Amino acid sequence: MTEDPAGTGDAGRRAPNPRHRVTFGIGAVAVGFLVGLSTLALAFALSWGPDAPGVFLLALWYGVGVGVITGLPLGIVLGLLLRPVANQWVHIGVFFAGFTLVSFVIITLLSPSRVLLESLPIALIIGGAGALARASVWKLVHVHGTEQ
Repeated sequence: MTEDPAGTGDAGRRAPNPRHRVTFGIGAVAVGFLVGLSTLALAFALSWGPDAPGVFLLALWYGVGVGVITGLPLGIVLGLLLRPVANQWVHIGVFFAGFTLVSFVIITLLSPSRVLLESLPIALIIGGAGALARASVWKLVHVHGTEQ
C-alpha cells in the first residue's frame, strides 16, 4: 500500500484521471441495465390487455439476451465516452439520442418494411428507455470536480 501524505484516507487508491469527471461502477451498470430492460418489457406489454403479464415476462426473458448483446455494450460505451462531461442531463440526452439512433438503424435494416418512418416509434421508445436507465443511476455515479 502507498502512504497517504494528505491524510485523506485514500491510501492505496489510484488517483482518478482528471479528464474523467464522471465515474461509475458495475453497480450503476447493473441497475441501469435492469431499469432499461424492465421499462422496455413494460412498454411492450402494456398494449396486450389481459395478456400483458405474460407478454411482460416473455419480453423480460428475451430482452435479457438481446439487451446483453446490444443495449449493455451501447450503454457502457456511451458512459465511457461521456466521462469528461460533468452535466448528467447531457448524459441523459445523449443516451436518448444514441439509443434512438442505433435502434432506428438496426430496426430499419432488419425490417421487411421499406418505409423508414415505421421504425421511428419503436426507436423512440427504446431511446426513452435508455434515457430513463441513465437517469436511474444519477445518484450511483460519482461526479468529480463539481458540487451537485
